[in-house]
Amino acid sequence: MKLIAIPVSRLKGLRDLPMWMILLGAFELNAVQVTELQRRLNAGEKLVFVDLRSTDFFQKGHLPGAINVPFAILADKRLPKLGKVVVYDDGLGGDQAEAARPVLNQKPGIQAEVLDGGYAAWIGSKGSTTTAAGMTKEEIPMITYQKLKSVSTDDLVLVDLRTPAGSASTGPALKSTEPATPLTDLRSEFPGAAVTKSAFAVPSTRKSTTPGAGGGPLLVLVDNGDGAAEQTARALKANGIARFVILVGGEQALARQGQAGLQRLGQTVEAPSAVTPPPPPQKK
Repeated sequence: MKLIAIPVSRLKGLRDLPMWMILLGAFELNAVQVTELQRRLNAGEKLVFVDLRSTDFFQKGHLPGAINVPFAILADKRLPKLGKVVVYDDGLGGDQAEAARPVLNQKPGIQAEVLDGGYAAWIGSKGSTTTAAGMTKEEIPMITYQKLKSVSTDDLVLVDLRTPAGSASTGPALKSTEPATPLTDLRSEFPGAAVTKSAFAVPSTRKSTTPGAGGGPLLVLVDNGDGAAEQTARALKANGIARFVILVGGEQALARQGQAGLQRLGQTVEAPSAVTPPPPPQKK
């Protein structure tokens, strides 16, 4: 057993659990890495996979033999004595698997461990899945500002694809009432997170420098809303990298700190001039 520190940001995902379960979750073996899991499977070890994703995503593809227990119903779900269990989520910043591990371990006859990096890490390692071969609808994972703020920075790399204001013209015409607003400082907004300008030149994270951690970090693509994140996402997919998300709203979401609104701070949208309707014809 190894005592590990649980970052405060991750406690947000555990707020609905009893405190004793949260404390119990601090005493855990390191999450199993994809390469180690494949080695154990090849050696004939009997393991049961529990997929925490929604039924819709589960039906599109999952680890062979996995059973689907959506995270929302896990605590109340009666399960048979499954023995050794490897639980996984989407691996895209939700940390549901970490919250699920102590819940599973309290059910009779279950010894659970977490698949590090979740389903995205498994796909990225070209592990076998039930996904049908052939053309599939393109789906690019997204993350909101609020959810990103709750993700631990230990396993996070922000990919800064933004361009300074004025260097490119996209979207509706803007009329600035003030000097151009500088781009949000990603390091200040997400203290401790690694930042890079290229998704293919990923710096080390706190987790990747921890002995035995392994696995690729979660890449968060941030752009100006000009499509750069989508282009990078397709390039990552083409290179077999599946553990990434796009920040919804990009720089505008950062500037507003996730709050909804029409204009970016410091700028206003130029509205068309009001049109005065013609007077009604006078009666003769």
